[in-house]
Amino acid sequence: MNDVFFVQRRWLLIVLVSFFAPLNADSIPQFQMKDQYGQSYSDTSVKGKPIVLMGCFLRDVEICRKQGRKLYWKMQNLLWKESNKVNFLMYLDLKESNKIVEEYIEESKHKQYETILLDRKGQLTNGLTRGEVYIRIYNKSGKLLSSIYKSEIEETLIQEVYEILKKEI
Repeated sequence: MNDVFFVQRRWLLIVLVSFFAPLNADSIPQFQMKDQYGQSYSDTSVKGKPIVLMGCFLRDVEICRKQGRKLYWKMQNLLWKESNKVNFLMYLDLKESNKIVEEYIEESKHKQYETILLDRKGQLTNGLTRGEVYIRIYNKSGKLLSSIYKSEIEETLIQEVYEILKKEI
């Protein structure tokens, strides 16, 4: 009788640990979504190059756009000819989208804005913080190298990101 009880407790413990164990947080999250131009992206399609993944909530779109552009254009200048060897992806959590936002997205398709992945299902929402940009850097195979939260990107952070990417190219 004790053996049966011990086996049941052990089985329950294994099930609970596997259920509550975090998903592989050291790897790029699984996702599949489109940008505002209709181009499809997924975790598997962006592997093979270092990945800079930046995201924010819909209400923080101005912070995300401003800081994302700053980091992106600084990296384009610092990496120069090697900038095409890095995937820069910005995403926006659109679970709280509304008609006005959707109209703006539709109208902006004709403008030359940077690509923004539209996370309509919340696939990349885990880890986002209100008022900050969530920046993650992954190596070519999708392993997490750095994870940072910022409301403003300073020159020291730009230099840190550059050093990480330079090692990975």
